[in-house]
Amino acid sequence: MKRINILLGGPKSDYPSDLLNNASIIPGKWVGADRGNLYLISHGVMPEMAIGDFDSINKKEQKLIKENIPDFEKFPPEKDDTDSQLTILAAHERFHAEHYYIYGATGGRIDHFLVNLYLPFDKRFADFYDRMYFKSANNTIKFFKPGTYTIYHENGMKYVAFVNLGPVTKLTLKDAKYKLKDFDSDHPISWASNEFVKDTIDFSFESGVVAVIQSRDKSKN
Repeated sequence: MKRINILLGGPKSDYPSDLLNNASIIPGKWVGADRGNLYLISHGVMPEMAIGDFDSINKKEQKLIKENIPDFEKFPPEKDDTDSQLTILAAHERFHAEHYYIYGATGGRIDHFLVNLYLPFDKRFADFYDRMYFKSANNTIKFFKPGTYTIYHENGMKYVAFVNLGPVTKLTLKDAKYKLKDFDSDHPISWASNEFVKDTIDFSFESGVVAVIQSRDKSKN
C-alpha cells in the first residue's frame, strides 16, 4: 500500500488546511488515535483502525467509534507507550505502507511531541522511520537515514531546518542559502532558519539521524 494517513491526538489548531477543509479527498486509508477518530468520522472519513486508551472521550463517544470502526483496540491508560506509538506501530504492522502521513503529532503537549520526534531511536521504528512524514499547519518533518538526498521546496513553507537528532558525521548542505560541508557533531544541533535559493536542496551525511523541517511563521490574525 502506498500511503496511510494517521491522525493523532494533537489540537485542531495544528491541522493543515487540507485536513480542516476537506479531509475526505486526502488520498489513502486512515488510522485514528483516540479522539482523532471522532474528528474523522464527523468529516466523512471512516478509519480502518481505532487505537488508544480513549481516556479523553466519554462512553457515548467510545460507543460511536466502536459502532463505526470494527477494528477497535483499547489500551489501559497506565501503559509504557503513548497512543501515538501504539497507533503508528499498529498501522505499520497491518499495512506496511510506502509512506505514513501523520497529523496531530507536533502540537499540544511538548512531552508528547518529543516522543514523536525521537521515534527514530526506538528500535521498533528502525525499519520505517524514514517513511514517516509529520504534517501540520506550519511545519512538516521528515526523517532521513545516512545517505545522499534531494529535497524539494514545499508550497507555502519559507524556512528549512536540518536537525541532527544525535551524533552525526559528514553533514553537508548544498544549494541552500546557508551551506555546510562535512560537519561532525557528538550532540544534537538544529540548523534552523535556512532557506531554499532554488526548488531543491541536496544534502548528505554518513552516520546519524537527520530531521528535515520545513516551516513558516504562524499567522498573526
